[in-house]
Amino acid sequence: MSEKDQSFSMGRRWLVFSIVFIIGILSAYSMFKAPPLFSTIIPELGFTDENIGWVMSMFSIIGVVLAFPAGAILAKLGIKKSLVITAASLAIGSAIGAVANDVPVLLASRFIEGIGMGLISVVGPAAIATIIPRAKQGLAMGIWSVWFPAGTVLAFNTAPALAASLGWRSVWWVAAALCLAALVFALVCYAQPPAEKVEEGHVAGGITRKPDMFSIMMVAIAFMTWNAFNAGAISSFYPTFLADVHAMDPQTSGFVASITNLCVLALGPISGIVSDKLGTRKGLLVFAFVGAVVFLTFGFSDNLALIYVFVIGFAFFSASCATGTFSIIPELTHQPEKIGFSMAIVAFLQNLGIVIGSAVFPVVAAGLAWDWNTASLAFCVPLAVVGLICVILVREKANRS
Repeated sequence: MSEKDQSFSMGRRWLVFSIVFIIGILSAYSMFKAPPLFSTIIPELGFTDENIGWVMSMFSIIGVVLAFPAGAILAKLGIKKSLVITAASLAIGSAIGAVANDVPVLLASRFIEGIGMGLISVVGPAAIATIIPRAKQGLAMGIWSVWFPAGTVLAFNTAPALAASLGWRSVWWVAAALCLAALVFALVCYAQPPAEKVEEGHVAGGITRKPDMFSIMMVAIAFMTWNAFNAGAISSFYPTFLADVHAMDPQTSGFVASITNLCVLALGPISGIVSDKLGTRKGLLVFAFVGAVVFLTFGFSDNLALIYVFVIGFAFFSASCATGTFSIIPELTHQPEKIGFSMAIVAFLQNLGIVIGSAVFPVVAAGLAWDWNTASLAFCVPLAVVGLICVILVREKANRS
């Protein structure tokens, strides 16, 4: 065993993992710091109810554009430099947004921040696949799966308080400072562990197994639909819905909207452990989409009791979807060196889903005179059904070793 192999204990691997995880959380925080403050940003910068969704969509458009180039960037520059670029784009974009005085400048800043989201969506899972040994990747991907909800919880619960005391621009400055600190952390502490040896399960009769592109595409399309209704519609507009229909103040609506993601913080790792024990990733995805189809029928109800049932119960499905997606893709890919490309497909469709959801859902709701629950039935539920069909078609058994 080489000196480098000996120096990379599991403790050190988890430290390196934490760098990737923190930058992932800050990417989601940067994205979702805006929705709790829409009511303030709309009149001050000149947005309208119909176009405010582009504050979220613009963040994701670059994720769509950058998904496949991100795989090339990762291959060319390596994980460490890619992480540094991710943190730098988030810091610079947030700083520009903090001084924005009109719609174009704020949207431009969101585009720059979106570079970070576009990169981390590909770099994060690919990095973890090389950092953590395959035997522990169920747990690792379970933990990684909460980067998005963790950032959302952080944003929904800190942004309103900061804005109330120091103004909405303070939220952007805090995000910039945190991302700058993460950049320094990556520069100082990140080191690439030695490559893991190829396992026997990846070779059959001396021939390396090829990626199952059909199943990878089905998972990616399903994840796109999930992000369209979950990140694009629910996470982007649930605080506004709670304020409009249930008369909650910004701090309360932000907290209630974050309950799902708060629960996911615990359920994500647990779902990874359960998946390892049961030996199935597809099962998690089927469970997630069946639950989504049912719960989205009352997710935007005018009955407050049903709202709490939704935000708590939906956490089980959200955790299962993220964990199932991030853990099944490496298994369907088979070849470690091609995981980055597979994750690029997932990231491309993931961000496309967010763009579609955050741009289309408010138009549907506005067209129905902001009848939120009917909008969910017309937009969210059909997407969940499509996602369920896709995961049913995934050929897990034929590709699990």
